[in-house]
Amino acid sequence: MVIERINFICLILFSLITSAVFAENTSFTVYPDRVLNKVDEKVYGHFLEHIFHSVNGGLWGELIWDRSFEGSGLNATWEIIDNCVIQEGMGPNVKLIFGDPDWSDYEFTMEACKTGGDEGFFMHLRVLNEKEYYWTNFGGWGNTGHGLERGIKGNDRWEGVTPHVEGQIETGRWYTVRGRCEGPRIRFWLDDKLIIDYTDDGKGPTHGRVGVGTWTTQAKFRNLKVTSLDGKTLYEGLPPLPRQHAGNFPLWQSFGVAKVSTSTENPLNGKRCRKIESQGEPGGLTQQPLCIRAGEVYAGSFWALGKVVGDLIVRLKIGDKILAQQSSSVSTEDWKEFPIKLKPTASANEAAIEIMVKGKGTVWIDQVSLMPESWRQSGGYRADLFQAVADLRPPIIRWPGGCYASPYRWKDGIGPQHKRGAFPIVLWDDKDVNAFGTDEFIAMCRKLGAEPLIVVNIGTHFWNHEVLDNNFLQEVCDWIEYCNGPADSTWGKVRAANGHPEPYNVKYWEIDNETWHMKPEEYADWVNRFAPAMRKMDPSIKLTACGSGYYGENESGFYWNRVLIERCADKVDYLSVHNYELPERFASGPDIYEQYIRRTEELIAHSKNPNLKLNVSEWNTFSWDWRAGLYCGGILNAFERCGDIVGIAGPAIFLRHVSGSDAFAFIWFDQCCWLAIPNYVVMKLWRDHYAPLRVEIDSYLCPLNVVATKTEDGKTLYLKAVNPFDYAVTARATIADDHTPDQPTMTLITADSPLTENTFDNPDVIKPITGKADLAGNAILFEMPPFSAAVVTIPIK
Repeated sequence: MVIERINFICLILFSLITSAVFAENTSFTVYPDRVLNKVDEKVYGHFLEHIFHSVNGGLWGELIWDRSFEGSGLNATWEIIDNCVIQEGMGPNVKLIFGDPDWSDYEFTMEACKTGGDEGFFMHLRVLNEKEYYWTNFGGWGNTGHGLERGIKGNDRWEGVTPHVEGQIETGRWYTVRGRCEGPRIRFWLDDKLIIDYTDDGKGPTHGRVGVGTWTTQAKFRNLKVTSLDGKTLYEGLPPLPRQHAGNFPLWQSFGVAKVSTSTENPLNGKRCRKIESQGEPGGLTQQPLCIRAGEVYAGSFWALGKVVGDLIVRLKIGDKILAQQSSSVSTEDWKEFPIKLKPTASANEAAIEIMVKGKGTVWIDQVSLMPESWRQSGGYRADLFQAVADLRPPIIRWPGGCYASPYRWKDGIGPQHKRGAFPIVLWDDKDVNAFGTDEFIAMCRKLGAEPLIVVNIGTHFWNHEVLDNNFLQEVCDWIEYCNGPADSTWGKVRAANGHPEPYNVKYWEIDNETWHMKPEEYADWVNRFAPAMRKMDPSIKLTACGSGYYGENESGFYWNRVLIERCADKVDYLSVHNYELPERFASGPDIYEQYIRRTEELIAHSKNPNLKLNVSEWNTFSWDWRAGLYCGGILNAFERCGDIVGIAGPAIFLRHVSGSDAFAFIWFDQCCWLAIPNYVVMKLWRDHYAPLRVEIDSYLCPLNVVATKTEDGKTLYLKAVNPFDYAVTARATIADDHTPDQPTMTLITADSPLTENTFDNPDVIKPITGKADLAGNAILFEMPPFSAAVVTIPIK
């Protein structure tokens, strides 16, 4: 067997005994006539998940965030609605602290109701500062019990001070909660039942404020009251809310004198709208930053209900300067759509939109939308981000997730925009309004020339435990019919009514995502139930089942693959595997994962379906510096070498707004521009030099991760090489089989250090440049600097 893969163990040991300036000469032979495997173009696919505003607030061209006022999607979003203080974010350790820090002995009472999520809620006592406090966690630890904890002075952590008391917090039920501080004794009651009785050991705070909180849970609180132990009222009512902001994360804020509140009385759709009440003084809603360009027409609409004696003004501003505005007269007893058309007189990178009542009256606002007309005419996509995606020429795009797919309800994302339902939970910094649904996704794929791959929600309890009496199998079958059924079928009629009479003929479908919260045997049963029903709806479709998430031996690793292959290989066409590598393994990681792929291939070869392929549907390294680019080149070479078993692949994360918490995306963007991360730069270079036939390389102990492919006509040969080490390599590639090479060209990407980054201030630090490649008879000479990736293009006469 020809050894083509680098023996990284030997090479890394070798690199340790060489100096950083060591330059190695290496030689290998390329055999253009010895085709080893075909390389499926779909290994250069991509994965578009609704994550960190990649779509809603990103690729989809809607400028307004949270257009239907369902919640900003921040980790913590406090609001006051109907005399309740409500927290709709899903972040960890979300708290609202209030009161007097000098309070020492007191009782704090309230009512609390969990409205979503997997845990319960908190009551805080004696909060002295961020590090010194007591809290009782009701329904913590996966909603299994209650316990008292306190902050550790001089530390950012906390410690449990009582054993856990078994118990749960039900969703939708109001609980009466009471906490009492009396000298060193601290007690808590839940529905008048004593839960915690603790005597302080002298290490906790003796005084401090009170508070409420959540942990990856949504909740609401009412009737908050603090009294001294002699019965005197110290505090009663709703606490002041913090001003919420997140840098470039646009949020709705109120301005002016008019009273602005969130209303659940009669929203147009969803659960919420905004209510503006004015006694004649101007005020209303504002959101920024928006990127506005002079001369562009910004069109959209808002929906309103109510009456204003005067005008309702929509305008674009930068500071005190009005860039464009229009007035509407609102007097309607039913929801009515009011068009917006604004043409700003100047450009601004941080403009604000204002919806202002200038007059007397009460009006409810919902579904505010604004988009540049040029984007709307091109399909509704943000032009620069769409072009960034188009430049990668993805042959297939996986959507909508990721874990976003697991609670996704596709029927909420079709039809008129103002009738669409919001995503059921806050996830990845967003409560998505489903403006970008099935029709928009498929239209985008068609515009890009990409095959759509749709991941379906099979209804697992982990993600859908609050959904009652729903037939998820029927919902999946309905989705297939909506996409592929004739126009006279039940859901084909709905598709036709939405403007798409011809079937979409979506070929690729995936049976949920990362189902490792259950046993592999259980998930195999789900696959064996769903796959036949899905094929019955359309026998031509290709199905993917969830595979491993790690190359270890545990239940989410190789063992998972073994069970799935044994139990349902004959039911599907692809096994979806995920791999997120540590940044420090940018050099060795691709080789290790390639060996894992080959191990899985052996399982498939002995299965009931030896034609089963792998879909590496999520891969990346947790880095945004040059290590991500070097890893990208290495893993793409591995996919090409494994072209006989890897049929589809796509990295994650694709696009990420700068407010997102995880940074290892291919594309970063703000409201005005975008940035190519090094893995984007490398993948574009590799994609631009794709060829379908991998040929043999005789490369014993070559210190490069190198692969050779040729075009179908055999007229062009590509060498894709990665040097992940800190020494230069001069390579000599001899072209065999009586083929005569012509003058080669080389495109090189390199950096001084693996830690080098592209930034918005310096976006082209890592970019393709012309490298040095020469022709010497039947050989190609090229130089690979330390930490470099390159493609050598060799015309064949």
